[in-house]
This record gives sequence, structure tokens and C-alpha cells, in this order.
Amino acid sequence: MKLHVFLILVAVVGAILFQNVQAQESSDEDAFIAYLKGVYRESENDLSSAYKYYLYALSQEPGNVRILLRLSKTAVEIGDLEGAREYCNALIAKGEYVAEAKAILAEVEYRSGDKEKALELLTALRDSVDISRAQVFKFIAKIDMELDRNDEARRVLEEASRFPDADFYIFYELGLLDADAHRTQEALDAMGKAIEIDPDFLNCHLVRARLFMEGGRTAEAKPEYREALRLEPLNREAILGLAGILHADGEFAEGAALLAPLHRDGSLDEGGEIVYGRFLYKAGQTDSALSVFGRLLDKRGDKPPLLRVVSEIEVDRGHFRSAYRYLKRLVELEPDRFENYIGLLLMLYHVAPGPATPEEAIEISEGERRALIDKAERLVGSESVENNFIIGSILRKAGETDEAERRLLKAEELDTENESVALELATLYGHSGRFDEALKRVVNLYKGNPEDASIANFYGYLLAEKGESLDFAEKLIGKALAKEPENGYFLDSLGWIKFKMGRYREALDIFLRAVDKVGDDAVIWEHVGDAYLKLNETAAARAAYQKSLAIDPRSVTVDGKARKLESDGKAN
Repeated sequence: MKLHVFLILVAVVGAILFQNVQAQESSDEDAFIAYLKGVYRESENDLSSAYKYYLYALSQEPGNVRILLRLSKTAVEIGDLEGAREYCNALIAKGEYVAEAKAILAEVEYRSGDKEKALELLTALRDSVDISRAQVFKFIAKIDMELDRNDEARRVLEEASRFPDADFYIFYELGLLDADAHRTQEALDAMGKAIEIDPDFLNCHLVRARLFMEGGRTAEAKPEYREALRLEPLNREAILGLAGILHADGEFAEGAALLAPLHRDGSLDEGGEIVYGRFLYKAGQTDSALSVFGRLLDKRGDKPPLLRVVSEIEVDRGHFRSAYRYLKRLVELEPDRFENYIGLLLMLYHVAPGPATPEEAIEISEGERRALIDKAERLVGSESVENNFIIGSILRKAGETDEAERRLLKAEELDTENESVALELATLYGHSGRFDEALKRVVNLYKGNPEDASIANFYGYLLAEKGESLDFAEKLIGKALAKEPENGYFLDSLGWIKFKMGRYREALDIFLRAVDKVGDDAVIWEHVGDAYLKLNETAAARAAYQKSLAIDPRSVTVDGKARKLESDGKAN
């Protein structure tokens, strides 16, 4: 039935296809029917049957150029290269469909292995108006690429891309060549044109995503990966690429959902499972995350990457005893890797948030603590900005100011533009009372980032600590609070400026608002105590200092203030 309907539809054009049929009374009507059947079979991709029908039609109508053209095309596709050559030469001899015949002959030569002969034939067709020039140029470029003539291929494809009938594949290949030549923007533009022609071209989306990722343009890579997953929901490259972006963007729940199918079918490798577990943990699914890591540990043993991530989770949630066991095992396995010591130092020097319960606290001898920090310092590496920064930050928070300064200055020497290093040094100098050194760095940071609220706040606070330019300092803090009006630390800075101005009651009110926003913070409670003391409300000052000490018992300054109040009270 389908064939019958098709024959009715094409009968209307039969006279055009067979211009000589009506002129020759002796023509076998079967030739016409055979030709139409061949067209139908060709449209169904049944080329072998189509070829047979065309051969029969030609036997009934010898020399019919339309049949010869169909035969030559079909012969190439089924691999009858000599037949295709014969039919093309017949067309050329008749002077009919010459351009098409030469293009087919080029395909014959190409498939026969004579690429140079194929190029010769195609080059002669570059200016022909009887055939699609875009397709001729595309074929030339294909051969050039196979002959390692990529520069020439690129020039040919660039010319082909200007033709009105340039297809998506021309732009795609042009984009690949541009990418190989590190012409990133040109490659992105070409791939974009290919997608305009065919929005569902999966490979184009993947290539664009890769190019964006290589250039650090993750926000632009993300929609390309999403499009790739729309077209192929389980495309591994798109899943893993998008997962990396989601992790960096903090979109942990979506990342976990994205990797879950690959986790369930067991197609994630160890690295993928670790990323999946991290997503679960960051999304608040701690038990599920630890289950993933537990199975990996059971299956693969104490592998350092697994121990690192599990110990990190345990430190984060205050399970110091289990974290300590994992970290000690990690150090045993890789004693000369600096990163393996970071978790231990964070816990042992009280830099990490405290243990979840008193039972989770870790107590070790001062000798072991010193041995760990000494070993870590030996492994830092003189040319590592990051490692010098990390160890310097830990030492600063541990109160070892001199060694911290040495490490941070080394990191600054290695990377003079590193904002994190500059901030850490400024913090160290600020806490040490070396305000000029701190301001030198913060002023530079502020010049580079005048809209950064945290830097403006730090700048203003340092000026207040130094007791100079207080009006400007107040403007800086006001600028920070305009961006984050509920930030308790910014409020504390404003209160400290008021305190330095001698406006103690106003300062106290601001400090109390800061405490309400932040909660338990030793420094802010110390400031509350200072304000009460200036207002001669000694009982309230003593209570504030005690609250500060309860949060940070190691503060010598606050302890001294509290002891003096106690002493003065007894004296009175």
C-alpha cells in the first residue's frame, strides 16, 4: 500500500524525470515504473534494491541521463566503483550533468584511495554553478584534513561557510580546526553557527562546553552541558562536566541528583564516587555520604584519596576522634605529602571549629604536636604559594606569629597579587598592633576592590584601631553596612569607631546589636566590656569579660582586664 501511494505521488513528476518517454512510442512502460520503484527504494535506504531497479530501467531506456545519474550515485554507495565510473563517464560524454558526474567521480577516486586525483577533480569544480559549491568545498577540506593539510582545510571551510547553503557540518569542522589552532573565539563562533542550523547537534554543545571550560568560563559552559544532557540524558562527559561546575557553584543537591544514576548503575570510577559522596555531604545527606565512602573503603581499602575526604567530613562535623584515626593512617601511608597534615594541624591547633561533644576532643602531648608542625613545615615547599599560605594561616591562628609571618611573606613574595595572602598578612599585623603594615596591604586591596564590603570594613576597622581618620573610617564602615546591613561584624567595627571617638553609650548600643546578630564572639563581648567600663558600669563590664573568656579562654588581654576588675573590686 505504501509503495502504491508513493507511485501515485511521483507520477505527476514522471514526465519531467523521463522527458523522452512520450517521444518514443517503443519505450517499455516498465522502465518508467522500475525507475520510480528505484527512487522509492533509495528513499527507504534500500540501495541494493534501488540499484537493481535502475539497472532494469536503463536496460529498457539505454542512454537515459537521469537513470545514469541515479545509477552512478547508487553504485558509489553500494561499492560498485567501476560501475559508477562507467556511468559518470557516459554522462560526461553526453555533456549532461557533467558537474554532478565529476563530483561522483571524485568520490570514486577517494574511495579507491587516490585522494590527490579526487582533489584534482574537485578543484576543477570550485567555480561551477551547476553543483553545490559548499558541498564541493566541504569535500576538499575533508581530504585536506586527511592529508594533514589543516591550514589549507581551514581556509577552504572558511570560504565554504560564506555560501548560502553551508550546512552545520561545515561550521562544525571549521570550529574543530579553529580549536586545534587555539583560535578559541573563532571556534566558539563557528560552533554557534552550527547550532543555529541544527540546535540538536550534540557534539557542538560538548565542544563549546569544553572550550568554555578551558577558558575558565564556567557560567557559559553550564548551559551547553545542560543542552547536551537534554539531547542525551546519560552522556558521561556532560554529566561529569556539569557536576564539576555545580560543585564549584555550591549547587550540591542538584549535583548529587545528577550523579545518582551513574552511581546506581556502577559506572562511576573512584574519583566520581568521591565527588558524588561530597555532593551528598554538602547537600546535608551526611549518612548517605558516609555510606558511599564506607563502601569504597571496604572495597578498596585505605586509599589516601578516600581517607582524605572522609577525614575532612569528620573534622567538619566535629567527630575529632574518628578524624584523628583516619588522618594518622593517612600520614602513615603518605608521610611526605604536605596536604595530609592539614587536618591534624587544624584540630590540634584549635583552628578548626571545636569538637561536637567534649568526648570528641583530642589530647596529645606537646612533643607530638610540635613534631607534626615541624614535619609539615619541612614539606611545605619553598615555591608553593598555596602551601606557604596554608601553613602560615594555621600558625597565625595558633598564635605562632613570627613563623606565620615568615611563611606568609614567602607566599606574598611568590605571588604579589594574591588577595588571600594579603588579607592574611594584614590580619596578622592588625592583631600584632602593626597597623601601618596592615594598612599598606588593605589600602591596595581596597583600591583594587572598592565595592568589596569586607575589605571596606577591614580598612575602616584598622583606621579605628590606629585611632586616625575616624570620619573616613566611619564612611568606609557605612559603605560596608549599606551592602550588608545585618552583618554583626560590620556593626562591631562601627561601634569600635564610635568608641574611639569617645561616644561610649552609642558604641555600647551598637556592640549589643552586633552581639545579637553574631551570637557568641569573644572580641565583640570584649568590646561590650570595654564600653561598660568606660561608662563606669563595672559589674556589667566584668560579666561581659567573663562571657568573652568563656568563648576564648586563651585571651591573655581579656583575662588581664577581668583580673584587674576583680582586684579593684576587692580593694574597694
